[in-house]
Amino acid sequence: MIETVIPVRLSGTLLQEASQDADRSGMSLESWLISLAAERMRDKQVTERFFSRAPQPTDGQRLLEILDSTNDHPPSPGDEFES
Repeated sequence: MIETVIPVRLSGTLLQEASQDADRSGMSLESWLISLAAERMRDKQVTERFFSRAPQPTDGQRLLEILDSTNDHPPSPGDEFES
């Protein structure tokens, strides 16, 4: 695998928030950014695969399986919006 170094410019606030999120995840900022890029590419590939063919009768169940396989985080108590 060929590795390339790409400088990334982030605002101070965004850099601080990203660093804190990486710390909470137990990762370095570099690993955290790489994982975000990999997750984004995986999601794009799954989406392209799913929508590139004619609909099938089992697609509803398959979509639920795909959604269940993602790394989502359900809301925590107290995350609700007040109206």
